Amino acid sequence: MSQPTFTLGRTLITIANLLYAVGAFLADFNETHVYNPRWPPHARFHNGQTMTLGIFLSTTSLYFAYKRPASVPGAAQQSVFYSALIGSFYCAAGLTAILYPGTDWKDPDITAGGAQPVLFSGVVAAMWVGYALERRRLGKAKAL
Repeated sequence: MSQPTFTLGRTLITIANLLYAVGAFLADFNETHVYNPRWPPHARFHNGQTMTLGIFLSTTSLYFAYKRPASVPGAAQQSVFYSALIGSFYCAAGLTAILYPGTDWKDPDITAGGAQPVLFSGVVAAMWVGYALERRRLGKAKAL
């Protein structure tokens, strides 16, 4: 079986992964998070943990999106499913974070931002639309 290529579905998954992996650093490695003087060291620790987790999840998702599938029926579809599932974990977790007591989408003194629900939802949707497109493409390729 050939190496996966940049198809529309895989490209969508790739862009979504890069968006949240790079975006977490751009959004958090500044005075609102990592360098926020009001944050205790342990809060910064968990912010660093979350940022690195995003990189790990994105890398794993991309691995499954582009790995050479085994010559087992359905292996390519299963691999892309894992890619979308793992790739959506970080942003799905971000959407649930608001459910914890005392949380808010942004600090009260920060006027910019607050778009997390839109961004997180968009990334999760992109992962699953990418999966659906790729599954459909793989199904057509199998039928040929």
